[in-house]
Amino acid sequence: MELWQRRTIGILTLGGGAVGIASVLTLLLSRTNPIEWIFCLAFIALYAWGVWCGVKLLESQVGSERSTFRYWLIQIPTFGSPVFGYFLSSGFHTTVFLQIAPLKLNASFLLGSTFSYSLLQRGQPWIIGVNVFAAAVAWWLARSVPRPAPDDSLQATPYDPTIS
Repeated sequence: MELWQRRTIGILTLGGGAVGIASVLTLLLSRTNPIEWIFCLAFIALYAWGVWCGVKLLESQVGSERSTFRYWLIQIPTFGSPVFGYFLSSGFHTTVFLQIAPLKLNASFLLGSTFSYSLLQRGQPWIIGVNVFAAAVAWWLARSVPRPAPDDSLQATPYDPTIS
């Protein structure tokens, strides 16, 4: 991975996580329902993981690409229904949504971090979407993750009678 690429993704991951924590804390302080507190704390944990991944990537620590890859993977899907909804983006997003009923295609983008959740909201439409930017970053990180050398453990070992 080139240094400028590591810095760009690291800053986006770290900064996005920090901005995300601040936005969730703002929402958390205005909520009174304990179930909403649980959702907010879960999103704070996800954004804190992003901060940790960004720091690891900027410091070029071993395994940082793999953990950052996983962090960006959780940002790819977005969905909504009357039962449950989920959306998470950290740093930047370009998301394409398909609303099922009534059928509608929509897109959005944002420089910053955002999240949303819903639980048992009768008026919520059925939506499925993809964060195209997160998918591109995850794809790029997957190509950058160092692969272990092939293991020859399945190869037959020649018999040496001098070794007992």
